[in-house]
Amino acid sequence: MVHNRLKLSVLGFLVFGAAQTPWATFSRVESMGKRADFFMDDISIFDNPANMNIFPNFLIGELGVYRQGPGDTSANIRRNIDPANSWFGGIFSYSLSKNKESGNLYPQISLGGAFNRVDEELAVLIPDSADHSPVPQPATNFDGFLGMTLSNGGMLGSHVYVAMQEGANLENGAIQGQADPDINVYVLRGDLGLNWPIARNVDGELSFGMASISYGPASIDPEISYFVKGRAFSTLEIINGELVPIFNYSVLKAPGRELTKLHFGLGVNVSLDRGFFWLGAQGLFDEDNKTGTTLDPLTGQVSFSHLDNSNTDQTIRGGLVSFGIERNVWWDWLVLRVGGQKEITYRDQTSTIPGQSYNFVFTNPTNDGSINDAVGFGIGINIEEKLKVDATLAEDLPYTFGNLFSGPIHHLISRISATYSF
Repeated sequence: MVHNRLKLSVLGFLVFGAAQTPWATFSRVESMGKRADFFMDDISIFDNPANMNIFPNFLIGELGVYRQGPGDTSANIRRNIDPANSWFGGIFSYSLSKNKESGNLYPQISLGGAFNRVDEELAVLIPDSADHSPVPQPATNFDGFLGMTLSNGGMLGSHVYVAMQEGANLENGAIQGQADPDINVYVLRGDLGLNWPIARNVDGELSFGMASISYGPASIDPEISYFVKGRAFSTLEIINGELVPIFNYSVLKAPGRELTKLHFGLGVNVSLDRGFFWLGAQGLFDEDNKTGTTLDPLTGQVSFSHLDNSNTDQTIRGGLVSFGIERNVWWDWLVLRVGGQKEITYRDQTSTIPGQSYNFVFTNPTNDGSINDAVGFGIGINIEEKLKVDATLAEDLPYTFGNLFSGPIHHLISRISATYSF
């Protein structure tokens, strides 16, 4: 009897937690604080595959990201520039329970996949060229998921990511330049994760994985990365929210690059009347080593040569404070969001070429339109708790709205994402 009560308590906690979970797309995260470390969201399945079990039977997709790109600076020429990196996917679940009629769906298995998503955590390690051959954009970009929720509410998950291209550099389906066997890139990643009810009011997450990155001629050997991530959600009834400690340790390697990251922090999230709020702070301790890797200051192109022995090291020590808030306004189906982040780090950098070392205080940009800049805001549309569409609004919108139909090129939205649950 005690065992049955415990199972019902755990399942009840998970059901309550799922009911309180605001599904978050990349657009929602970008417009509400730029990161999702301190609240549960569906995009966390890419960091911890066990979380796929929290979001059964739903579709997710993104129209893409619209940033200032080629042609935007030609002020008097208006043209269409399609957003970059659109992708789509979904998760499907099937209950193995013999008591489905009573509402107990566990145990349950889940299967999912996504197409064309760029793994930004690994993509930053890939240069534009290697040994004078271009590094192409991967053509596969596939995520695969398999997970299970046990009878006691514990969740397990696995994830693989495959992104590769060999022999040609494609842009919108057309070969750029000449086909060449030295033009290739391979990114393979595997993760295992769990989401476990530690106590009635505490839910813990842990995930770990490895990745292999290689590019350029066959004479360049692949490098192996590994990472471990964890966080916990502890219910605090006094604030109608949760206390969330986090940590992230990763050693990310690619030919000519090794990036070691140790991040840890503490945050809270709070359910408000018709809204949601979160706040968090993190400590950042990073080491970035580049060997044979150079940056062209004029074009921004990054090149790598395995015959180049030049070396650049950078240590990063400091912190990051971020927040996000959203609220339903006017109607229940319309949501407004705003958020921001501020990084202050001290950086030491040494370089063998031109042979110098220096240090400086760094803070994140305020207006470059990237995921790293200071603030963002957006809107969301929720149709019957089934279809949810989120958009990140261009940060210059309040200042340029009157010039939309004349003068330089302007845009209203920089990112659109959507989910559908069934």
